[in-house]
Amino acid sequence: MKKKALLFVAIVLVICAAAAALAACDKAEESTPSDISRSVTSLYIADGDDFAVTVETGICEQPFIADGKIGETAEFVTITVTPLVTVGSEEISFTLTGGGETPATLSGTLTAGGFGDFKGDIALSFEPVKVSVTADGKTFEADLTDVTEGKLSSADAVNIARELFAERVEEERAAGVPSREIYVKLVTGDREHFYYYVSFIGENVDYWGALIDAETGAVLSKR
Repeated sequence: MKKKALLFVAIVLVICAAAAALAACDKAEESTPSDISRSVTSLYIADGDDFAVTVETGICEQPFIADGKIGETAEFVTITVTPLVTVGSEEISFTLTGGGETPATLSGTLTAGGFGDFKGDIALSFEPVKVSVTADGKTFEADLTDVTEGKLSSADAVNIARELFAERVEEERAAGVPSREIYVKLVTGDREHFYYYVSFIGENVDYWGALIDAETGAVLSKR
């Protein structure tokens, strides 16, 4: 129970920081609307007694700036390892493994971040199915699950948000206000239920936001 509580706190801190700053920044979507500055295409997770691992893929403005404008976007893959026990080392190593008879692998190291997790962008060219993490002489191994399978896509969540904010969008269009950039992130508090956070970002860090159930499409909150 204590480990789950630590994981929940770590995830909530990351979500709150992302929402406050409006930032955070292979199966890429065939076409991404020009007003999307960040979107998620896959979210692989693995959980154990000592670590929780997340591998997120998608597209993001490079660099991401919450200014209501869309710059050049590129595909990204980010791995995050959250310790559920005390880790003495400031650096850990990981290996991602693909499927098939001769599976591809990708190995690397991660350095501890400000929230106590280990996070980094990686160049992943295959769909990972397994992960191993080594820290303090111990190795954690687990299968990865893509939690987006069978759920709404980022595009679905954006369409729901567009309908939700349609009146506001039309009002701004009529007033000659430039279109907002749209930021999408898949978030969770318990690693079981997942939600899309969709934000329409305007100039001067003015934004609208909606939290959408990734399974049902229900809007849980908006501002």
